[in-house]
Amino acid sequence: MNANPSSSSPSLPPNSGLSQRLIAGEITPAQFLGLSPERMYALATRGYELMVRGNTQSAIEIFKGLTAASPYDSVFHCHLGAAYVQAERFQEAMEEYNLSLQLNIANVDALGGRSELLLREGKVAEALADIQAALQLDPEAQRETTQRARTALLLLQSMAEATDASAPKQS
Repeated sequence: MNANPSSSSPSLPPNSGLSQRLIAGEITPAQFLGLSPERMYALATRGYELMVRGNTQSAIEIFKGLTAASPYDSVFHCHLGAAYVQAERFQEAMEEYNLSLQLNIANVDALGGRSELLLREGKVAEALADIQAALQLDPEAQRETTQRARTALLLLQSMAEATDASAPKQS
């Protein structure tokens, strides 16, 4: 029998301090794994390229991994939402856009994406609020999502004008 007490007690792994911080929620899985923000955004760029080329399922897998590794990154949730839209998984897309906006209310792409989903659901007032917020954040419409939001706003305005013009006049 060994009298050395240190040999009978299990030793902690070398990164046990990090493990404890991960469990306590003080660091993200990406930080625990040593993934740099640069590496993660390089992966996000790859996921975006796959999505643009129509390889939606691979893009979803990349963005799901990124959101798991860095759950507080609004951009990763927004891109996962966009990939879900492309896959016509609209409920999951809405959940990701909502998460993205909880993390960063000024995420113009998430506002634009969510507004499109709200319009699909017929929730015009809510969609208009998102469109207006996106246009306030990007008044020059430099982002593609803001350009789409501006187009949707113009379309809604012309539809409202057409409805007003065709409504019977009351005296």
